[in-house]
Amino acid sequence: MLEEELCELLVQSPERGLEVLMNRYMAFVCAIVRGKLSEVCGKRDVEECVSDVFYEMYRMRESLDLTKGSLKAYLAVLAKRRAIDVYRKQRKTNNVLTSLDVRDCDVAPSPHNVEEAVADKELSLLLLKEIQELGWPDSQIVIRKYYFGQSTRTIAQALGIKENTVDKKKSRALAKLKQAISHV
Repeated sequence: MLEEELCELLVQSPERGLEVLMNRYMAFVCAIVRGKLSEVCGKRDVEECVSDVFYEMYRMRESLDLTKGSLKAYLAVLAKRRAIDVYRKQRKTNNVLTSLDVRDCDVAPSPHNVEEAVADKELSLLLLKEIQELGWPDSQIVIRKYYFGQSTRTIAQALGIKENTVDKKKSRALAKLKQAISHV
C-alpha cells in the first residue's frame, strides 16, 4: 500500500488506517522513543509515549500533506517531539529526587543537649543512606511519601505503577528500614 493510499485510508476508515499505520511503523516509532527515553523511563512510559505518537497522528490524519513529507517523516518528528517532552518531564522529576543527599539531612544541634543532637544527626544520616540503598522504586516511594508528603495516588502516577503496588512497596521498604536501623 502506497503512502497516499494509507493517508486516504486514515481519513475514510480511521480505525483500519491506524491499524495499518501501526503495523507498518510501530518498530520505527518504538526505536526513536526508546532511544530518547531508555535512560530515564521504564517500559510503561515508553509504551505510553509511543501510543501518544500514534494518537497524535490519528488526530491530524485529515491535515496530513504528503508534499511536505512522508508519513514516516511525520511519525519521526512526532516521536522525537513527544519523547523529548516526556524526557524533560521525567528528568525534572528525577532531579528533584536525586538531589536529596545525605548532606541535606541537617539536624541543628540543640544548645541544651549537644550529645543528643549529634546522635540524632547520625541516625538521620544512617536512615537516609539506608533509604537510598533500597533501590528504585522503593527509595523513591519512601522519599516522596515521607520527605515530600505526597499521596499514594500522586506517587503511583509519577512512577507509573499501581496505587496498591506503592502501598505494598512502602510497607516492605519500611520493614527493611526498621530491620536495618534496629541494629544501631
